[in-house]
Amino acid sequence: MSSNTATSVSKGCFAFKGSTKRVKEKDYLPTSSDRFVQNRLHLYKEVWDELHLHIDLLRSDLNFKIFDDLIGFAADCHKDRNEKIWVSGAIGEIPTAVLITGVNTPDHSVMFSNLDSMLKSKVTPLVARILTKDCSRISTLIASLVSQLTCVALPHEDEDGEEVATGPRNMVPVDIPIQLKAPARRKKSITMSTLVKWYNRKYSNSTQNSGASPRKKMKNDNVLNGSVDSESHMDLHCDRSTDKPLIIVMLEDAENISPGVLQDFICLCSSHLVSLPIVLVMGIATAVTAIHQLLPSSVSSLLCMQKYQAPPASRYLSQLLDKIVMAPELPFKLGPKVFHFLLDIFLYHDFSIMNFIMGFQHCMMEHYLNNPLSLLCCLKKDVLKRTSHLTHSHLEEIRRQPAFMRYVEEQIVGPDQAKLLTDDTFTQTHLAMTVQSLHQYHTKMFAGLHFLHHLGLQLPRFPLGKQFRELYSVCLTSNHVCECDGYKEALALLRMMSMDDLCPLLEGGLELISKWKDSSEEIEKLTLDMKGFIERLKNIEAEPDELPQDSNEDTVRILPQRAKLHELKARLQSLSHRRYKSPYERLRDEIIDCLHNHFQALLGSPLLQPLHEILYFTDIVTVKEQIKAAPRCSIQRALIQPGKYLNCVCCQCDQESILPTMPDLCIVYKLHLECGSLVNLYDWLQAFVTIVTTEEPAMDSKPKKKGKSSQRNPSVELRARFIRAVSELQFLGFIKSTRRKTDHVMRLTW
Repeated sequence: MSSNTATSVSKGCFAFKGSTKRVKEKDYLPTSSDRFVQNRLHLYKEVWDELHLHIDLLRSDLNFKIFDDLIGFAADCHKDRNEKIWVSGAIGEIPTAVLITGVNTPDHSVMFSNLDSMLKSKVTPLVARILTKDCSRISTLIASLVSQLTCVALPHEDEDGEEVATGPRNMVPVDIPIQLKAPARRKKSITMSTLVKWYNRKYSNSTQNSGASPRKKMKNDNVLNGSVDSESHMDLHCDRSTDKPLIIVMLEDAENISPGVLQDFICLCSSHLVSLPIVLVMGIATAVTAIHQLLPSSVSSLLCMQKYQAPPASRYLSQLLDKIVMAPELPFKLGPKVFHFLLDIFLYHDFSIMNFIMGFQHCMMEHYLNNPLSLLCCLKKDVLKRTSHLTHSHLEEIRRQPAFMRYVEEQIVGPDQAKLLTDDTFTQTHLAMTVQSLHQYHTKMFAGLHFLHHLGLQLPRFPLGKQFRELYSVCLTSNHVCECDGYKEALALLRMMSMDDLCPLLEGGLELISKWKDSSEEIEKLTLDMKGFIERLKNIEAEPDELPQDSNEDTVRILPQRAKLHELKARLQSLSHRRYKSPYERLRDEIIDCLHNHFQALLGSPLLQPLHEILYFTDIVTVKEQIKAAPRCSIQRALIQPGKYLNCVCCQCDQESILPTMPDLCIVYKLHLECGSLVNLYDWLQAFVTIVTTEEPAMDSKPKKKGKSSQRNPSVELRARFIRAVSELQFLGFIKSTRRKTDHVMRLTW
């Protein structure tokens, strides 16, 4: 090409940003004939927002004491820090708060996230949260620590080995002004000395440069181009004489950090304690002894440890169930099998409150999604508003439900039966009364259960269970609580209780149900009866001392010397029936009989109430499939019927057929089902090539042999696809290599 030619021979490829498709909620809703899914979705959001608010309040109340103590400990650290003593080289111990978190590891991230925000708002803005994945090497740990404290982005290596700058993992708190982040520094230049220089320049000169020009202040404050503005937080967080904020380092899971890395980090912190007021917060799942097992005495002696025990997950679960899940204010309820299923997962599987809450939320979503009657599952105060807004289409959808038809046929008689099916106004009024009666029944039932559980806690061997959820489970599974053996044993033990124990027990029960006494007549009557009995117990001397009717008879008759056994037995029984009872014993029997009558009226099973399907979710099969799914069954179903999972029309076929449009893994899996314990790789390859290269839309599962040219010499692409599919099948655990025959593989599933 001549030099004077201006034509360019280079070619360019220009990328244009396409339009972004926003994800909508309706895209995830099932495509069905139900026209009122959106209405139930809005109702679900209202109920869940109310429930989630109570859960957050409960979590904050439960962790308030432990967080308050830990924040007080951190605020008091390095309070008597004297510059002359520390500059002279006298190194002390590192203040360390050891937080015993328990074994419920899925909940630890939420706990440390809340603690992180509270420490930043109340103690110091310099808080670093170190995860286990950042502790593979000491250099990685130091880099993560410095990047979080200085708000400088960390570089990470891409696939080509080049360092690419990314944003910080932990964002700056909301109350700290947003600043531009500096470009990422190379990992090799990030050390503890870097942090010391940044800390000294930022905070040591803040008081010395108070009279300097704004340009010099800006120059001193912009070291590392990623520092946070501490002057706005100095008066809030630091009361110590030096006006230097603390540096709090939180190690979430200290037990899973490599012992060598942990030892080196503690030694580094101890050596720089003169320049940096470091406070450690170490999360331990088991006990403090785990630290002594990880660290030698020479390293553990550098720590001044203070132990803090987080509330156990079982206590959190009990309060969550008692105050939220099993509260009469919440309209949505779990059926007995679903309730036991979620409880068993918590107690015997993960011990995680977060997973229990997510399982409960999943059950609530399923209830509002698949049950048209859930359109009335709302708070008690909104029942009249919801029923008044029901249209004719809503009512017709409700009338078509099996639960409503069963209710009309079995429990409604006379002209009301026809009105429920034809008159919309009458149906609205009747539904409102039914739902309100369900809420009213829940109020009475839970008040009676709490009173009975309070009585059972003072009895030996706890016949009604230690936890309230055990008594609630009995109420769900049986027709009536009074029919169970534990209730009968509890009444028998109450009939032997002394007056000093019975009177405070009744007073405590009345105090427990006092918030429900105005909600129903039954609870008010129970309260009045118990108050009257308590007054009579306190004035037991005023009770009449009545004698039995046969007191004038000779009750102490001397038996003949040669009395028969049956005569002696009959005599003793008659004496026991005619035994004289004290005034307290007669009053105690009267109290127990009165309680039994009240419990019979209050503690029936809620599943026997009309239209309980509006509030109760009982679909245990769906919950098990989605929460506790069997991976092997799901994988096999996906490999046999990929069209259902891929939503692909070209892959739709029966279980026995094999289509060439199926994924290679599905074709290889279906072919290996026809073989015995050993599969010949060559024959397997030939069958795979025959199916993939065929032009027929479908054929039998056992292909017929064709020409030698198409089978013996498959292309490189087909062989690569076959090898990849076989490797994936081996990764899934369906086959493995064998030494019996080198050109065969062994089946592992049947």
